Amino acid sequence: MTGCSTNSHDHTSQPTNTEETPTVSVTQWTDRMELFMEYPVLLKSTLGEFVIHLTFLDDFKPVRKGMVRLIFRHQSGQTFQVEQQHLLREGIFNPIVELHLAGNYEFRLEYEGLNLSESFQIKNFVVYESVQDIQAVPESNNEDITFLKEQQWKIDFSTEPAHIKTIRTSIQAVGEVIPRQSSYAEITSPVEGFLHVEDNKAMVIPGRSVKSGQLLATLSPPLDSSNSWTDRKLAYEYAKTEYDRAQRLKDKNAISNREFDKIKNNYFIRNSGYKAFSQSGNSDLFRFCAPISGIVMEVAVLPGQKVAAGQKLMTIVDPTTVWLKVYMFEMDYYRMNTPEGATITIPGLKSPIIVEGDKFRLLSMGNMLDSDSRTIPILLEIANQDHLLKIGQTVQVDIYTSDVASSLCVPESAIFDDDAHHVVFTQEGGESFKRKVVETGSLYKGRVAILSGLKEGERVVTRGGYLVKLASTSAVIGHPHAH
Repeated sequence: MTGCSTNSHDHTSQPTNTEETPTVSVTQWTDRMELFMEYPVLLKSTLGEFVIHLTFLDDFKPVRKGMVRLIFRHQSGQTFQVEQQHLLREGIFNPIVELHLAGNYEFRLEYEGLNLSESFQIKNFVVYESVQDIQAVPESNNEDITFLKEQQWKIDFSTEPAHIKTIRTSIQAVGEVIPRQSSYAEITSPVEGFLHVEDNKAMVIPGRSVKSGQLLATLSPPLDSSNSWTDRKLAYEYAKTEYDRAQRLKDKNAISNREFDKIKNNYFIRNSGYKAFSQSGNSDLFRFCAPISGIVMEVAVLPGQKVAAGQKLMTIVDPTTVWLKVYMFEMDYYRMNTPEGATITIPGLKSPIIVEGDKFRLLSMGNMLDSDSRTIPILLEIANQDHLLKIGQTVQVDIYTSDVASSLCVPESAIFDDDAHHVVFTQEGGESFKRKVVETGSLYKGRVAILSGLKEGERVVTRGGYLVKLASTSAVIGHPHAH
């Protein structure tokens, strides 16, 4: 028996005890199931109703099929057995028990379901001759938070024991997501022209994915052809014609070396400029094609607009791999050792991102201290296959160091900020919880080291803790229920 409760439950069946006795609550966990049972202290030859709550620990939902068997072995050796084949409702059995021998019993409760059988051994089970013989039973702790099984079953809820695990120490910092140099392209126009509407009906828009070489926009020359693609193309073709003619004249010694070199140099200059943008082929239109595959982040022009030489048109970013510029406080910088990975917490994202191994690479360690923020930047390369990290985003980063230690740990989801403290909610019984202030340490792979305030094996709420937190301040949420 892990505790007892003075709250009586109002059941649909008729009360069976003619004399009032305390109610005992028992909570046990196996690897697969949780038992929460309440029953009155039994008197000899008096009926008592047992309220049995059974929960599967794989999803923390109630049993919906099966039967229970209650086996009582008296100190004399006689055995009594009670079975109930059907649930009162989801998760709850309510067998009626009557034992005719007073004394100590070995009590075993068995559950049999479609794909699972489980057994619970209940200690210190006693049947008394009379109410006067009942030993004092500890009263329930009024400071406990009540959160009913029926409430737990209806929400995303779970608990797990705190365990000692090997973790890496971590250092918390703030990081800024920036594009990798080779994954960022800013497209500017080398010539003047117009983005005619007719030629740019399919011009790309921000957020669109593009492939390397894909057509993005088409530029038409201005009326005067000044500094346009057509102007450059004609200048190249004229220089080539002059160079071919000069070679023929040189073969006949009909041109001076000085004049030939002048023509040749002009051709090479024109050829170099033309070849740099020769993707437009023989067309009089200049075609802008994607230099890399990625996502169009910005489009700075619209169809119908005039474009000047050197004007930015659009930017493309490949977000598959990004850089993370992390700002480390100077005292953390010198105790970081070698970064081995990181946990990245993104605002609005339910679960943090864990990056290590080939998904994480240290690029550089900063060598200049910002005198205002007292931080030193380090640069990390992060694999971002799911594109959860967005360029320009500010995120919280917990960087793993090479230092390894054993520590009591709980999932990060079990930690709550409450009145400037870190707290967890421990499950003391099936429907009773406690708020405990804890001192936290490093965060590693979604688990937080607990330095004080919690013991190994204590069960903490890992999902649904916010509603338990509300129950600690609301009499309505924690009100006793009726079966």
